[in-house]
Amino acid sequence: MPNASNPPPAGLSPRAVVTAVFFSYAIGLGLWAGSIPALSLHTGLGVAALGLALTLHTGAYIAAMAGGGQLARIVPPRRLMLMALAANLPCYAVLFTADTPAVLMAALALLGLGLGLLDLAMNTEGTAVERDLGRPVLLAMHAAASAAFALGALGGSLIASRAGPGWCAVLVLGVTLPVALAVCRLGPRAQARVAPLAVPSRGFGARTGVARIGIVLGLTIAAEMAAQMFSARFLVSQAAELAAYAGAGAAVFAGVQAVVRLLGDALRRRLGDPRVIVISLALAALGFATVATSSQFPQSLLGFALVGLGTACVVPCCFALIARGAGDGAAAALGMASLVAGAIRLPTPLVLGAVVAAWSDALAFAGIAGGLLVALVLARRPGGNRAG
Repeated sequence: MPNASNPPPAGLSPRAVVTAVFFSYAIGLGLWAGSIPALSLHTGLGVAALGLALTLHTGAYIAAMAGGGQLARIVPPRRLMLMALAANLPCYAVLFTADTPAVLMAALALLGLGLGLLDLAMNTEGTAVERDLGRPVLLAMHAAASAAFALGALGGSLIASRAGPGWCAVLVLGVTLPVALAVCRLGPRAQARVAPLAVPSRGFGARTGVARIGIVLGLTIAAEMAAQMFSARFLVSQAAELAAYAGAGAAVFAGVQAVVRLLGDALRRRLGDPRVIVISLALAALGFATVATSSQFPQSLLGFALVGLGTACVVPCCFALIARGAGDGAAAALGMASLVAGAIRLPTPLVLGAVVAAWSDALAFAGIAGGLLVALVLARRPGGNRAG
């Protein structure tokens, strides 16, 4: 919370502004996810090349998150959010107007840098706001992101297939500019500047705890990526006549996530973060098992809904556990966990694309279900649900 010497402008609250940043972050991702079939058709990007493009994007994203933890030593998270919001706009413009696979892949890789930096900055600031308020609010912020992704995914498939993907860039611009202006008006937050950020440590056990949570994060984010980026193509293969609604899978997934996250902070207070994580991972694995055995459009939507239900709380709860254990070193600890998670999520798009191209979507989704069961086992191990 801003102090008396630096009060927020009238009508603005840090919680509301950071929540708007989460919304802005996800609306562009949702529009991209929903427009993947149209952009792939327009640029001639095949499924294996899509996997490579997403891998390059993920690599840049991870590098930005890991490096951003150290950058936060000298640049406050609010300023990082503003820098990332501005950098993402031209990347989205090129992405949604790409006419060759090379241009699309380059734009997606550059976008990964800005989104990774924004992810780190907004979660660091979000956990600081949560500490200031003295109650859980981070899941509500993630709920705004899930709602934005759901709207973007469904809107992206409709807009891209009927009006052209270029209009998606216009929509991103319309959402991002007022959010960036709100961040500017909010001003600096001295308390959000992070203290010296060599990885916070209370011994080997602390670092091991962060690393284990990082593995759980990596497997969960890989699952979310599969639902976000491969669901549209999967649904088109099941019902080509419904191509304009191919974003429905990602939209249902994210929409259920949004609803659960709105209630999630109450669940955290009642059950505690570790128990919420374990229950959630079990539900997410069941969801992917449902998709893997599906041959019908409605059954697939049910499966993606279960995935949204299961993954809704895992990432925010893991972030909260890490930040709570690291104190003023939250950004560095999140950066370390992101680096560990990155070793898992980086090859995921490439592997999924290769498996789908060589065998089937069902086998790819079954593999994701297995990965979530591994995460569940790690989360249940002693020390697996503590940041230190």
